[in-house]
Amino acid sequence: MSVANLITLFRGALVAPVVYLFLSGHRAAAAALFVVVCLGDIVDGMVARARQEVTPLGKALDPIVDKALYVSLLSSLLVIGEISGWAYAAFLVPQIGLGVGAIVLQLRHRQVQAARLVGKAASLVSFFALFFLLVRWPGGLWLFYAAITLTYIAGLDYLLAARSLGKAAS
Repeated sequence: MSVANLITLFRGALVAPVVYLFLSGHRAAAAALFVVVCLGDIVDGMVARARQEVTPLGKALDPIVDKALYVSLLSSLLVIGEISGWAYAAFLVPQIGLGVGAIVLQLRHRQVQAARLVGKAASLVSFFALFFLLVRWPGGLWLFYAAITLTYIAGLDYLLAARSLGKAAS
């Protein structure tokens, strides 16, 4: 297994501790560990490219860990009443769509779609939104709404790109 994939798996192992810290009232510690996990996302990508270890497994694992982290924290925020059910659902719908789309693309065409710029932007805004919500900084909800909007735009972008990939593979 590549070093980058090991970093990604380690990031995944930290999701539960982030949520535990948050739910047990240690918001600052949860936020700090959240930042570590998110910085690990940058590191695993840099390591994969530097060592020429970009793999289909890594391309699949990386967004799975990101989604697990974000959905777990958002679920926690929903449970304690800090975000609304409609906003949670609005964020979740395109995440599920992107996940299902990635699986279909892999099964039908044996391809994994690389990250795209608008998807990276949506992830970055989502990161800041979650961080702001974790530490209760003003503007967290507005950033979250912006993240939802960007996620829908990214979903459309990925759908169009996947359609092109599917046609090219056929």
